[in-house]
Amino acid sequence: MGKNGIGSTISYFFLGEYFSDALRTTITVVLPIILFFYLGNPEAAKGIGVGALLISLTDLPDNRLNKLKTALSSIIVFFATTLVVSMVLAHFYLTAIVVVIAAFSFSMFAVYGQKLSLIGTMALIVCTFVMGLHPARPLYFSSYMLIGGIWYYVISLIQILLRPYRSLHHAIFECLMSSAQFLNAKAKNYDVDIPLDLQQKEAIKLHIKVNQKHELIRNLLLTDKYAMNPNNPKGRLLLERARLLIDLYEQLNAVHYDYVLVRNTLATGPSLKLIAALIKLLAQELEHLGRHVRSAKAYKGEVATNISYYQKRLLLLQQMEQLNETQRKMVLKVVSNMNDIVRIIEMIRGNEHTAAQHLQELSGGISYPLFITGDRFTIKEHLTLKSPIFRFSLRLAICFLFGFLLIWQLEPSKYSYWLFLTLVIVARPKFSITWKRNLQRLKGSLGGVVIGLVIVYFIKSPAVLLSFSVIFLLGFYAFNRLNYTISVLFITPAVILTLGSYQGHFDHIVHDRIMFTVWGCVIAIFATYLFPIWDSRQLKAKISRATTDTLNYLQVAIESKENLGENISRMARKNANLSLSALSEAIESASQEPMRKHIDFNGLYGIQSTIYQINAIITSIYLSINHKPEQADPLLVKRIMNNLSDGVGLQSDADVVVPDHDDHSTKQKLAHIASLSFDFSKYSAGFRG
Repeated sequence: MGKNGIGSTISYFFLGEYFSDALRTTITVVLPIILFFYLGNPEAAKGIGVGALLISLTDLPDNRLNKLKTALSSIIVFFATTLVVSMVLAHFYLTAIVVVIAAFSFSMFAVYGQKLSLIGTMALIVCTFVMGLHPARPLYFSSYMLIGGIWYYVISLIQILLRPYRSLHHAIFECLMSSAQFLNAKAKNYDVDIPLDLQQKEAIKLHIKVNQKHELIRNLLLTDKYAMNPNNPKGRLLLERARLLIDLYEQLNAVHYDYVLVRNTLATGPSLKLIAALIKLLAQELEHLGRHVRSAKAYKGEVATNISYYQKRLLLLQQMEQLNETQRKMVLKVVSNMNDIVRIIEMIRGNEHTAAQHLQELSGGISYPLFITGDRFTIKEHLTLKSPIFRFSLRLAICFLFGFLLIWQLEPSKYSYWLFLTLVIVARPKFSITWKRNLQRLKGSLGGVVIGLVIVYFIKSPAVLLSFSVIFLLGFYAFNRLNYTISVLFITPAVILTLGSYQGHFDHIVHDRIMFTVWGCVIAIFATYLFPIWDSRQLKAKISRATTDTLNYLQVAIESKENLGENISRMARKNANLSLSALSEAIESASQEPMRKHIDFNGLYGIQSTIYQINAIITSIYLSINHKPEQADPLLVKRIMNNLSDGVGLQSDADVVVPDHDDHSTKQKLAHIASLSFDFSKYSAGFRG
């Protein structure tokens, strides 16, 4: 990344949603602390400050109605938790019983979806803070925590009322930036110095990332009743922009090329370098567009003004005169794909001027609620050891019980609650995530301790130290959703400086911080073997799901569009992308599990890559305006279904040789899929789960 790239990344971090939210949250948390300490009421300062601090972490990007629901749920759960735990603190054994039950119960909140799962996690952190603060007056302290929660969410809700689509604009911006990264990865396919295997893995990772951004946009927009109101012009424009982003992603992923063949065919001459340069310029255009989209204004620039892009495009077209027919067809295919990308970029850029009637025509017949990823709201089916949520909840409760037994054996310390805090933060259902969190927390904590000690060594003024702790708190909030290690690196010195300024004994604070953090990490790692949740054991099911959704997508793509509703077509495409992402995440997770040595990861990566390529070709068929159902050869489709469904080599290589004719035809694309599905069957047969 050059100086300009670094400069713009820094500038737009400080001007973006993460930093502005962090600044607003820090002020909201610190203001009542300063005010009530000044008024001589430290109990209120701590209670309101901690209440605002903890409840702020439940405040994720969302629309108005959902954020109001989150606010009410968080405030009620936090108040009840604070009151119950603070009232039993005088009795060690009763406290242990209550908190262990809370660990199980709050972890079970995951049954009701991601938002309530986060509220449950934060309520458990409330338990640990109450144990650490040990309030003398439970009712008063609980009331102050309640006030802190209400105070924070009043500010947050005022912000979203004033700027209701701020998070959505930022999500669209991030989607465009991720799409630009994906396009840059595509450009590497034409660089002969980059191994294709490495590039393919990078492309699949970016595919998952872009897919996650689309999922966030769907949930922000489609669950917003105000935005989805047909009479809301701003909402309709945002809906159209979201649809154009999906169209853009399809074009980025639509045509799978045999890049080995492309590199060999165009090895002589400047064509490969020109194509790579053009794709990189389009990625640059997407980045520029993203920055303007975030400002909620139509971008005034045009691709046509990008002189460099059109000069290189002209050079490429002129170069075609020196190519043979096979080479020309190959280059024309790439140029056609880039033309489609340019067209969609121009549509995104100008969609604020789209006529309302056109928007109504585009959205006709689509049932948008179907495309929202739903949560399961039945707890009965999860009250079994077969449920990953139940297994993790039981495991975390046992971790807490072991933590109490350990503390009971150790010398009493007012900072022992850090052990439970570490457990809540690093203990995750899956081994891979728990291991990753452990490393992040240890690195962040140790680095933060060093920073804190250096500052304490050179600065003795409590006022200056507290000022530094506020700056570190701002850093924690700024990176909390971006990078957990850096956020811990900031919050650790903030805690050390704050506690040390009021209580002294910096050495004792640092010692306990390190000791209880390490104990929490060790317990969390060993506990993953208790009621374990291994992704490696779910790989076959994930592969089966991905191939089933791929076959459904294929059936939709080769069917006449008039025979299928828009809902069925779009849902099939969404499911194929999501199941591929789920498989990719499972493979990544399994690669970090203890039994990874017994897994054939080469075969798994082959399966992953093959399904990715097949989906890209299916998308190409789906988007083909000249496609007709009769062009789909039933024999080829049958071969594909046999290979993908059975996972064994039923067809010989000779049966699925790609025909040597115009590769824009549906028949050729199906033949290519048949060939890839045969590769899949070989990988699948060799895979031992």
